[in-house]
Amino acid sequence: MKPLLLSGEWRFSIDRRKVGEKQQWYGAEFDDGEWPLVNVPHTWNVMPEYTDYEGLAWYRKSFSIPTAAKDARLSLHFEAAFYLARVWMNGQFVGQHEGGYTPFDFDVSQVALAGQLNTLAVQVDNLRSGDRLPADLDNGWSFDWYNFGGLTRDVSLKMTSRAYIARQQTVSTPHLTAQDAADTATVNSAVTIDNTSSDTLEGTLFADLLDDVTSRSALDGPVSAVLTIPPGGSSDVQLTATLASPRLWHFDHPNLYRWSVSLKTSAGQLLDTREVTLGIRSIELKDGYFYLNGERVRLVGVTRHADAPAQGSAETVTAMAADYEDLKLLNEVLSRPVHYPQNEFILDYADRHGILLIPEVPAWQLSQQQMDSQPMRELVQQQLREMIQADFNHASVWAWSVGNEIESNTPAGIRFVKDMIAYVKNIDPTRPVGFASNRLYSQPEYDATALSDFVLMNQYCGTWGGPKQSLGPDLDRIHQAWPDKVVIISEYGFEPHWNANWGPPASTLNAGEYYFIPDGTPSTSEEADAIRQQLIREQMATYRSKPFVSGAIFWTYQDYRTLTNFIMGLVDANRNRRGSWTVLQDEYAPALIDSLAFSPAAGSRRTVRVNFHSRGPVEVEMPAYTLRGYNLQWAVTSPDAAKVFSENSIFLPDLAPGTYGSSEFEFMEPSDDYIVTVSLMRPTGFSITERSFDRDGTLIRSSLMP
Repeated sequence: MKPLLLSGEWRFSIDRRKVGEKQQWYGAEFDDGEWPLVNVPHTWNVMPEYTDYEGLAWYRKSFSIPTAAKDARLSLHFEAAFYLARVWMNGQFVGQHEGGYTPFDFDVSQVALAGQLNTLAVQVDNLRSGDRLPADLDNGWSFDWYNFGGLTRDVSLKMTSRAYIARQQTVSTPHLTAQDAADTATVNSAVTIDNTSSDTLEGTLFADLLDDVTSRSALDGPVSAVLTIPPGGSSDVQLTATLASPRLWHFDHPNLYRWSVSLKTSAGQLLDTREVTLGIRSIELKDGYFYLNGERVRLVGVTRHADAPAQGSAETVTAMAADYEDLKLLNEVLSRPVHYPQNEFILDYADRHGILLIPEVPAWQLSQQQMDSQPMRELVQQQLREMIQADFNHASVWAWSVGNEIESNTPAGIRFVKDMIAYVKNIDPTRPVGFASNRLYSQPEYDATALSDFVLMNQYCGTWGGPKQSLGPDLDRIHQAWPDKVVIISEYGFEPHWNANWGPPASTLNAGEYYFIPDGTPSTSEEADAIRQQLIREQMATYRSKPFVSGAIFWTYQDYRTLTNFIMGLVDANRNRRGSWTVLQDEYAPALIDSLAFSPAAGSRRTVRVNFHSRGPVEVEMPAYTLRGYNLQWAVTSPDAAKVFSENSIFLPDLAPGTYGSSEFEFMEPSDDYIVTVSLMRPTGFSITERSFDRDGTLIRSSLMP
């Protein structure tokens, strides 16, 4: 049976005096008719009267369960609730969950009423505390994003047979024959079957691999396994399949398959079916370099907080899609999305549109005492486990991060990183594991990064991290400490008044050593963003000069709600682009348009030659990777682009890093004034760079212009 979606209208009330439980607000007979209606996913911190409210709140919903579910296993599923959620159904307490960004379930088979009206009540709080994750820190300092309280992601009721597919973890491995090419691939799937019925299950598990576009099988035939599971028992089944000529997943051609599993009784009765989407790709961290499908690449991206106007972290699909469309226009192909697990929609978007992700749990700036606390360690492990189980099958996920900016150069930090990496590898031995460190400036060899599979460096040279000139030497020291580790800049960016927090007065700074703006200059001003643009250009130049730097991730896409009121976005909170947006797009473009050459008019026709090159070679450029399936789009329009006179596209041959090329097109010259705009386009449909020229071939629009 399909899940019953419970998102949508709920009754809502805050519980400022903490009387809800005593007054049995969870009861089936409780009258919530005076409570306002809200739409879940929801956070109360976008309601004007509760914008700063931290405390308890309640959600209630009544709904009917189909009569056909009478003998089913029923499970309440929450994609996320921030922060501590306690759940009642039909007046009975069914459980609680701690942690604001990971999914959780409760078995309600014994309390749900099939064919009848059911009442669901959820108490949620968004309190900050030093023993929660993310945690309050010492001296009144806390995590610097907002603790949006509520049922912030979707809620549903899952209905299955009493014997069901509990989970599956699928690993696909291509046999590469050349860069981005393979002759075969192997799919290994670990499937867990639970039997909660009172009868022994005699059955068969069938699996097939389907092309995600055509839904046709990619195998010669389905694979199967016979199983016997006693009442109340569980079984782990290993399934293996081999396919020929696999279509590989790559951020520029994110080909996907669906691994479809069915559980049937020995008599052929279908009990359960599950599908997971997967991509077949190879990632290697080898000799200090990053290889995707056998090709050494250098990649770029941006971070983004879950924080949308009027929605907070209870973002709609429309809001998330709009932001990620914009991120793809920024040439994002790599991201450590932010400090906590993401909405399922974002993982799916990254699978389908091509973004390599490093999901992370919010172990943010933990102190030594917190990292040595056994309850905190267990909480970190819980969130790691929930994140990995939820995200395991996504092709976009290539690595895991166990935290950010912890006290990682201390004995407690080293113990914490060692134990958390081991814990992750026990759940998922197939992916690299690391954490984002801000302690790699002067003596990186003493940092717990030594225990990681790769380096994630949060670097703020020119601001909090020391003078501008230290960036190159700092990177060299990291490479000297671990010459075989891939280095990724997990954060770099600019907060205009950074020195107001943990820095010297602006009057003592000089522009030759630091990025800053004078006191009194607004952080949202063009003057402030001009410094951000300067930082992007200068630091990208430094990364390019270090061949061992395989990736760079800018902090951050948008301004978001913070305690410090930091302004670090390429766009503001309302998604208005700053000049730095266009600068970053060009710095992140894997190819550039060099010039347009216009032939003299031949009657009413003109020919244009477009000269371009892909960034490279990989040793001296970033981003750098082979461009496959790209095209050049051109349009002749009025100067304001309101009227299109002619347009078309030209398919480009494969361009290895550092390849120069050209293409020609012809158009009928309009009698009116016109401009010619050319764009290089990814095979996924996103423009990587665009230039506009007047009728004389003079460049008139480009972020590279002074």
